[in-house]
Formats: sequence, structure tokens, C-alpha cells
Amino acid sequence: MEVRWFRSEFSSVVHHYHEFRDQYGQQMAEYHGRTELLKDGILDENVSLQILNIRSSDEGQYNCFVQDGLFYEEALLELKVDWWLPGAVTHTHTHPSLPQ
Repeated sequence: MEVRWFRSEFSSVVHHYHEFRDQYGQQMAEYHGRTELLKDGILDENVSLQILNIRSSDEGQYNCFVQDGLFYEEALLELKVDWWLPGAVTHTHTHPSLPQ
């Protein structure tokens, strides 16, 4: 299984998980040490990504690409950072979530 969270381009890697391991070789420097794929839900098709120490530059679109054998799916998420509540983050899905 491969899970790739990225920004505007496939090569703008926020977090990459492949062959049962996190892959940090292509990760963008600004996300180094700040991301975690929550693996507890992977078998249930939940590929949630946690971003730690949120910054204003984290706001924007995120793409998620999941491939397992011949099956693949993509989703788009918009992350909004709310600085009125320190550390608070809201998100809005702009693409249907992965099939259950």
C-alpha cells in the first residue's frame, strides 16, 4: 500500500507511506519532523495525517493519493488555520472521502 499526502504537485511531498514504512526521502523540508500518518485506521481505509506545530504556511490545499495493488483513489482537502484560537485548525473536504 502507498499513501502520499502532497501539496499542489505530486512531488511536493508532505508525508509518504510505502511498503509498510514512512518514507522521508522526498518529504518537503518544512514538514520534516511535523507529520504523522495515523496508522491505526489504515486497515479500515482511514489515512488521516496529523501535522504538528501548525504554521500559517500550512494553510491551503492538500491532496491524498492512496494505491493498493490496482486500486487507487485521490482526495482533496482544504486546511484553514484559525489564529483567533491558538493552535485551532479547521478543515473542509472538497472531494468525497475514500470509499468505505
